[in-house]
Parts: sequence; structure tokens; C-alpha cells
Amino acid sequence: MPNSNTSAQRPPVYYIGHAGVPLLFGDDEITVNARENLRVIGDEILSLEPRPKAIIAFSGHFEAGEIHGPNTIEVNVKDKTHIQHDFVSDFHDTHPYVYKYEWDHRDAPKLGNEIWRHLKENGLKAKRVERGVDHGVWVPFKIMFPPERPLDIPVIQVSTFHGYDLESQIKLGEVFESLREEGYLILGSGMVVHSFPSIEEIKNAPTENERTLAKKKVLQETRNFDNFVREAVAKNDPVARKKALLALESRYEFKRSHPTVEQQGLQEKQKLNL
Repeated sequence: MPNSNTSAQRPPVYYIGHAGVPLLFGDDEITVNARENLRVIGDEILSLEPRPKAIIAFSGHFEAGEIHGPNTIEVNVKDKTHIQHDFVSDFHDTHPYVYKYEWDHRDAPKLGNEIWRHLKENGLKAKRVERGVDHGVWVPFKIMFPPERPLDIPVIQVSTFHGYDLESQIKLGEVFESLREEGYLILGSGMVVHSFPSIEEIKNAPTENERTLAKKKVLQETRNFDNFVREAVAKNDPVARKKALLALESRYEFKRSHPTVEQQGLQEKQKLNL
């Protein structure tokens, strides 16, 4: 759904959930409902007036770090980008056709360069890169904008900072805020809760009773953290909203909801003990 702080002169900001490629073909109730929700969002974006200049897309699978360092934002300026078949599971035996999927879309290297310059002018380290589009963008966009309702707006993917420093991520958002005044639509694709270890806890419980208890615990943690995030982003006052978002880091459910955060914390402790 879009944010609630949108003026008539600038596009809204959208936050969408995504999943792996099974989101495209799964027939269970949750997956079917997720697809329908994404289609509704796609229809809304297509109906926006004035028409957005471009969509700046952030994905939970595109972090700065590997090449230019964790504090350098990367802007994809590649023309005719391919999609990455970056699946967690192997579908060659069960759904081999997914490796032939394509996603028709418009790139905008010139606008990507504009965004890169904007970041530099606002004091952020930024590099231009050429990469494929990860499933955090192309899978939900393929649902939101099917062939019969294609998206004729360029899409530019930009990285987040690497790691869980929420203050840096919020600063990044503040830098992008002014681009909305220029007609850019900002879209974040990810999950409030993304915990494969929690799923494994449920699967690996030795008895049915323990499995039920583990599931109950995980679901409660998920609801708690989802509610904390909802309460934070719903605050209209920007100072109060930022304070509430930063407070998420101190909550037990924060690390449980994002195990990569917990893993990074362990790695930092290990470095200090060397």
C-alpha cells in the first residue's frame, strides 16, 4: 500500500511484499491473495496522474557492499537489463520453465545517472553499476504489470546500504524524498519479517506438540514486530516517526525477524574478540 503522506503534486511511496518465483504459480490461498493484492497495486500505479517520471525500486536483495564497500550506494545504469534467476530453491526438476521467464520493462540509464549525481550532491558515496534485476523486483512487477496491462514507466534499481544501521537507511530515504518532487515514484520491495531460521525451528521440532508451540511462538513474534512497524510508519510527525523507527533496533523481535541482522552482530563480536 502507498504511504499516507502524499501531496497531489508528487507520486506516492509504495511498500510491497514479495516472495520467490513460486509467487508466480503457487495455488495456495495465501499466494493467490498476494498476487491479487499486487495486481491492485499495479492498477493503482498505472492510473496515477500525473504520470510518474520513473520508478526508483529498492529491493531487499540489493545491498551495497561486495564491490564498492558497505557505505557506497549503487545505482543500476545498465541498459536492456536481464533478470536474475536468483532462486533459493532448485526448480529444474519441478518447474523448469521458470528459468525461461523474462520481464519486459523499460530501463533509463540517463535517469539513473541523474539519480547518481543527486546522491553525490547530497553527500552520499555512490557508484554507477551494471547488473541484472533481482527477483525482489521482477517477480512482483511481473504480477503487477502483466502483458495485458504493461508498465510503460522506466524502472531504475538502487541499492540500500549494507547492514542494519537504521539511521543510515533513514538518511538514504531522506535524500530520495526530494526526487518525488521531480516526479519519481519510490517503491520498496521486501518483507517486514524474513526469517528462514524461524521456519526451520518449526520444521525441526521433534514432536507435533513442540511443532505447534514453535509455530505459535514464531507467529506471535511476527505479529508483534509487524504491529511495531505499522505503528512507527503511521506517525504523521516526521520526528516522532524517525524516533519510533530507530527504536525498532532495540526490540527482541527485530533480530528474530531478520536473522541476517543477528548474524552480522555475531560477526562483529567475533572481530572484536580476535
